[in-house]
Amino acid sequence: MKQRKKDFSTSVADEVEKSVKEKSAKVENFVRKALDSFEELIYQLVAIRPKEYRPRDFTPTRDFTPTRDFTPRDLKKRESRDNNK
Repeated sequence: MKQRKKDFSTSVADEVEKSVKEKSAKVENFVRKALDSFEELIYQLVAIRPKEYRPRDFTPTRDFTPTRDFTPRDLKKRESRDNNK
């Protein structure tokens, strides 16, 4: 009885090991193909990049001066206490 149970457990372990090896080989091939495709994409992007890139001059469409005082509240309180002394 013990021998039969031991044979069964080793056959299950062998099947699991075989399945894991097959799946890892499939995943490895998938990753290799994905990396090859990514490498090809990078080469294509490098090939079509513009020869000369000049950024546009930024000219604001409106005045960006603040409309109110942005001094922190704690600093305002200290200044008002100092002025009252």
